[in-house]
Amino acid sequence: MPPFSDRKMLHYSKMTDMELAVQLANGDHGAFSEIYNRHWKSLYIYARSILKDSDEASDVVQDIFTTLWNRSPHLQINTGLKAYLLTATRHQALRMIYKSSRANEYVTELAQSFSEEASSTDDNCNFRELCTIIDHALENLPPTMQAVYRKSKHEELSHRSIAAELGITEHSSRTLLNRAVNSLRTKLTTLLSLAAIFWYF
Repeated sequence: MPPFSDRKMLHYSKMTDMELAVQLANGDHGAFSEIYNRHWKSLYIYARSILKDSDEASDVVQDIFTTLWNRSPHLQINTGLKAYLLTATRHQALRMIYKSSRANEYVTELAQSFSEEASSTDDNCNFRELCTIIDHALENLPPTMQAVYRKSKHEELSHRSIAAELGITEHSSRTLLNRAVNSLRTKLTTLLSLAAIFWYF
């Protein structure tokens, strides 16, 4: 990549993301460098929050920018550039997880730990979309199963307390909770599978 003068780089630094995207589509290396410098850190942090691994996060970011440059002549962005890059990062991270041996562990952890508090902020939920899917899945569970899950995960009640409140046995409480978690895990596994198959940039 050819060097750029300070004046030239200053010119790019004053451009908006969408102006840079237009220049990038024309094969402008300077625009690409500015996009990279402007966004690589936030993409890396986002990828690392998903993957829990610094090396894998770095690989994802590298893949994202390599793909961005290779596809720049055909670049079409219908949202803001940052949102576009974050979406690409999310899909690539999901794709990496799905292809790894950690897929089942990952979806089980999400299903087990999901709570209403976690769904309210991006900091406590890796994917707001995943949390929304889980919430919708919960609403489609049988009423008693849904109640057991919410009382266990949201209210942190013991199976004894849940059984007393709902008029069921402790064994039934455990069984219903396991069935709820398995149902949520299936939903998340399906999502990861679709992300791996239909990943786009």
